[in-house]
Formats: sequence, structure tokens, C-alpha cells
Amino acid sequence: MLIFFIKRAALKSGFFISYICCMVNIVDVYNAVRDLCNKDQRGFVTPEVFSTFAGIAQQNVFNEMFQELLAANRARKAGIDASRDKSLYKMVEEDLSYFITTRSLSDDVPQPADYDEETQGEYINPADLEASVFRKPEDLARIISIRTTDTDRNLDLIYNSETAERVLNSNLSGPTSDFPVAIITNQIEVFPFEVNSILLKYYRQPKSIDASNGAIDLSSTPVYVEMQAGANITVPDVLNSRHFELPDHYKNELIIEIAKMIGIRLRDSYLSTFAIAEEKAE
Repeated sequence: MLIFFIKRAALKSGFFISYICCMVNIVDVYNAVRDLCNKDQRGFVTPEVFSTFAGIAQQNVFNEMFQELLAANRARKAGIDASRDKSLYKMVEEDLSYFITTRSLSDDVPQPADYDEETQGEYINPADLEASVFRKPEDLARIISIRTTDTDRNLDLIYNSETAERVLNSNLSGPTSDFPVAIITNQIEVFPFEVNSILLKYYRQPKSIDASNGAIDLSSTPVYVEMQAGANITVPDVLNSRHFELPDHYKNELIIEIAKMIGIRLRDSYLSTFAIAEEKAE
């Protein structure tokens, strides 16, 4: 039955086989975690419980990739990183490059105003107030760079509020059209105000892969769904499941992360000890 559904999905899209093989298969991870917990007592890891932890585990692994990049960079500077295709730094960069996204943003978008007597909480247009303010994309994880759309100039990125204040008040280093700056807080504010559109390059948050056609599903995190195929038989529901949007070599890390969270939930010392031992081994 399962093979039939996989074949049917594969026929619907020629990208299914080639795309999914470089992603972490949700079915493989679920089966591994279920067997690790207790294969004779399936109730320990229901599809619903597993799916709850799947998205969190993927986010944890994604965040660790940036830490691994820092560690690899230190090894590179120390001269102990391998060269070319065996370089740890190159491997992590290659994995992260998949999530690089470029988006055009305009400040000509209404923003919610702070409630006061003048605005009465209504939406205002920042361009009308001589302020170049841009909303951060909802899927933004890390900003790589920002450049102006019309003049193609890179903006200096400032994250510290005190540094921003000194730059804006300086007669020598103040922002100009030739040397614009972007102050990053919960939004992006660009100086000078004449900059009304920017190109934002960033790492987006990982989402999932549609198990039925291999397409990226930006609306969902990884989900494992089952369906009845007989009286006491359940099989993976390929049409409604979503694979992890990570390279296949992160499968073990995902299993460890989910096992650790389930071990804490069940107060299972074996699972917690296993997960910690596997993390140290890596």
C-alpha cells in the first residue's frame, strides 16, 4: 500500500524522487524515534506528539549550523581545517547557502502606528513622515546584507542603539546617499530618508517539503501523518505529510533532538541519557 502511494506521488511530479532524496525523510525519522522509545508501545510516540517536536528539532539543528560555522571558522584560522571539498567550513556554508533568499522591500507600505492622540492608532505611511522604515520578512532568520535598489550601494548595518545614535549625530560619519546605513531593530530603518526601496539578502527559516510532490511548503513545518490501510494497519499519509527541509546528513541530529525532547516529556532517563551521549559523541 505504501509503495503504491509513493509511486502515485512520484508520477504526479518528476521532481519528487530527486528532490526528496536530499531532504530528511519524515517517515525515516519517525520510525527511528518510535523504535528508539519503545517499538512495542507505539502510544509513546504518536504522530501528533512527534509532529509537535519535529518543527522545534529542525529549528534547533538549523540554529546549531551557525554555531558550527563559527567553530569551523576558528579551525580555519588555526590552520587545522581540511581543504577543498573536505573543509568543514565549506560543508556548513554549502548547507546554509540553500536558505539564502533575496527580497525587494519598499517603505511605501502602511505600518501600524503607536496609539496617540494624533494617529488614533491608525495605519500611517512612513514615506509620508520622511522615514524609510521597512518591515522584516516573517521568515527572516539572519540578515546577510542590504543594498539600495536604485543606486546598488551596500548599506552599513548597525545593531547597537548607542552606535546608531553616534553615527546619526556625527558631522563626519553621518549617513549620506553615497554611504547609507541601516539600523536593525524589530524593523529596518534606513538613512538617509531618500532611500525608499532596498534589496534584503538573508537566511530564511527552514520550513518543510511536501511529501507528495517534492515542492517547498513555506506554510508548514515538518509533519508526520498516518492513515488507515486496513483494520489494524496504518501507513504514512504521503499527501498530507511534510518532510524536513534539511540535507539528509542531518537525520541523526534530528533523531537525537526529538528523542531528547520526548525523553524529557516522558521523564525517561534512557532517552535523555542516550540523546546526551550522542550529542557528546558528535
